[in-house]
Amino acid sequence: MKRFATMVVASIVLLVAAQTAMGAVGWCGNIWPRNGLSYTSAENIDCYVQIWKDGVTPGDGPGAGLAAYLYYRCTGGGSFTEIPMVYLNEVGNNDQYMGTIPAGHGCGEVEYYIKVVDLTDMAECYGYDQWNNPPNFFLPITQVTAQDVTVRFHLCLPDGIDSFFDVCLTGNHPELGNWGSSVPMHFSCQAASPKLYEADVLFPAGSNPYVEYKYKKDDCNTWEGTGNHSFTIDDSRPMFVSLPIDGWEYMTPDCPECTTPVNSASWGIIKALYR
Repeated sequence: MKRFATMVVASIVLLVAAQTAMGAVGWCGNIWPRNGLSYTSAENIDCYVQIWKDGVTPGDGPGAGLAAYLYYRCTGGGSFTEIPMVYLNEVGNNDQYMGTIPAGHGCGEVEYYIKVVDLTDMAECYGYDQWNNPPNFFLPITQVTAQDVTVRFHLCLPDGIDSFFDVCLTGNHPELGNWGSSVPMHFSCQAASPKLYEADVLFPAGSNPYVEYKYKKDDCNTWEGTGNHSFTIDDSRPMFVSLPIDGWEYMTPDCPECTTPVNSASWGIIKALYR
């Protein structure tokens, strides 16, 4: 994996290897987006880092003497562009900072890392992302979808897993609530399969084809505790795609499949249709 710009000295690389820069800055990390997450050329890329310093964070506003900088470039060469990050909010005992890589960078893949500096002694910290990947981080840039595609999601609550009231779906697209609001799911065929749910979601032309999502149960309050589900929209196919059945928290789905209803009609009625 490529590392920082050549100006970064060996002692800093050792700090990266240790993940936690001990000293004036107690810790930095929980960087988002994680390594490998896909974006489109039309999207701004919002980047986040969290910082902890004993006796300084948390507090009412940004901790004194802390700063964070975002560095990015197109993978494969060139100099890094530096963007000062701004204080956003408190997350537990940490200060969270944010910076944005603007759309229009022209990259086929973006390479980035974040540097945290304690201005009291100029100590530096380079954190890991939320999936525990070390920097630098690489974000593939993809083309947007060329047509509207409706995707049908299926969730099976396996034996031993129940939900009290509603089951929902959320994810990394506006159509999925951007990890905030949720899409309600309904029974696929309650009589035949009482724990099988589905939801149809329209992803309009111009969407990022890479989708990450999770399910929530118990009136949409209990999240899956495992990693995100994901798929890539194939817009070369018909405008409706039905995904395989997901099991809650990657458990093997054991819900009976819905049967396709068969309509019967007399031969006289059928002949009448073609007169």
